[in-house]
Amino acid sequence: MLVRDVFVELRSRLRSCNVFITTGAKLNDNCNLKINIQPGCITLNYYEGLGQRRGSLSSIESLSDCCSEEEECSDSASIAFDGHCQLIPNSMSCLKIGGGTISFRILTRPKGGDFFTELVPAGGPSETLESKEPKVCVEPGRDTAFSCANCSNKVTEGRVKFDRVLELPTTSLDASEWFCHGHDAVGTCDLAPKPKSADFLYRLTHFVVNATALSPKTNRFNAKREVYHCERCLAWLGVKERDGVKLFNCELMLHQDDWCGRVFLHGFQTADCVVDDFVYTIERLTREANLGLQYSVMCRIVLECAFASASKRYLLVWVMDRRLEVLRRKDSVDGRVSLQSSFLTKILYRVEGSLNEEVESWLADPAVVSADISKAMFCRGVEHLRSTSQKVPESFRSANGFSVSYLKV
Repeated sequence: MLVRDVFVELRSRLRSCNVFITTGAKLNDNCNLKINIQPGCITLNYYEGLGQRRGSLSSIESLSDCCSEEEECSDSASIAFDGHCQLIPNSMSCLKIGGGTISFRILTRPKGGDFFTELVPAGGPSETLESKEPKVCVEPGRDTAFSCANCSNKVTEGRVKFDRVLELPTTSLDASEWFCHGHDAVGTCDLAPKPKSADFLYRLTHFVVNATALSPKTNRFNAKREVYHCERCLAWLGVKERDGVKLFNCELMLHQDDWCGRVFLHGFQTADCVVDDFVYTIERLTREANLGLQYSVMCRIVLECAFASASKRYLLVWVMDRRLEVLRRKDSVDGRVSLQSSFLTKILYRVEGSLNEEVESWLADPAVVSADISKAMFCRGVEHLRSTSQKVPESFRSANGFSVSYLKV
C-alpha cells in the first residue's frame, strides 16, 4: 500500500493547506516519485528501480526526465478531497520526502467568490469546539460515598449527604471584581474555598470537600502528608488544602444509592476517563482565557501537579489554533483514498520538572491561566500529546523548544 495515512491541516482563511502523507514505501530525497495535483485530488506514482532523478527536490517537472507517461509505475494512489477544498495545481512548496513520509504546502481556492472576493457561508460547522459542560452526578440530600478507583477502598465513613453542591469561580478573574462577605483581620479578601461539613465545591475536574466528610482512617493516614493518598494501595487521590481536601474525578468512584460511576460525566465520554478530564481541562481554560473577546487568541496555560510533598511538575501549554480543520484518511478502495473532515485544537507543549525561571515567567504573566491536575492526568495527558504528535513527520514535531501536538485526534 503506497498511502498508509493522510493528515491535512486546512486553513481556508489563509487559502492554503499543509499535507502530510505516510507511505508504505521506503522513500528518500532521490526517490522517483511523481506527484500530480489536480483541483480535486492528489495522485502519487512511485517508480521503483529507475535512476536517480535530477533537479531540485521541490521541482516536480524534473521527474519527467526519468519517468515518461508510458512507463508503468510500481505503485500508485490517489487522494480525493471530495469538495473539502479546491487545490491550485501549480502552487506546491516546501516539499520534503524522507523516512517514508511526504509533506508539502499547497494553495487552495475559496469555495465561493474569486481571488479578490470570498463568499463566507452563514452556516457551516459549529463555531465552538469545546465539549459540553460535564454532568455533575452528586446531588444534594442523597446518600453519597467515594471509593478509590484503583482498589475500591472506601474513603468516606459510610454514607454522607451534601446540602450544597456549588461550582467554584474561575481563578483567572481579578479578585477585586468579586464581592466577598468574609475578610481577614487586616481587611483583605480570601477567595480560597472553605467548605463546610456538608458542602461539595467543584471546578473543572476536581472537587473540594471538608475533611470531616472523609474516613477518619484515611485522614489519620494522611495527617502529615500534603498529598492525599489511599491508605490501602497508596494511590494518588488529591491534595490537602487549609480547610479541605481537593480530590480529582479520575481518581475516585462515586456511589449514590445503587448507582456507581464518576463524579463528572463528559458529553464526549470515551473509554479513558483520565484523557477525557485532561482534554476538557485545556478546553475549558482556553475558553476562560478568551472570555469577553470577540475573536479567539492564542492563550498560554500552566498545568501543575504535586507528585509528592516537595516535588511539583509543570506542563506548559500554548494553544495555537482552537479551531483547526483537518482532513484525515477515512477509507481506501482500489488505491483511492477518501478523506473526512474534523476540527481539532493545535497546541505547543513542554514539560518542566521544577519551578524554573521559564515557569515563573509564565505564572507571573496575568494573561496566563493555570490549574492543578491529578498525577494520572499529568502522566497520561503527556502520553496522549506524544501519541497525537505522531500524525505529522518528525521534522514537524517541534518548534521553538516546544513539541507540537493536537487534542481530540
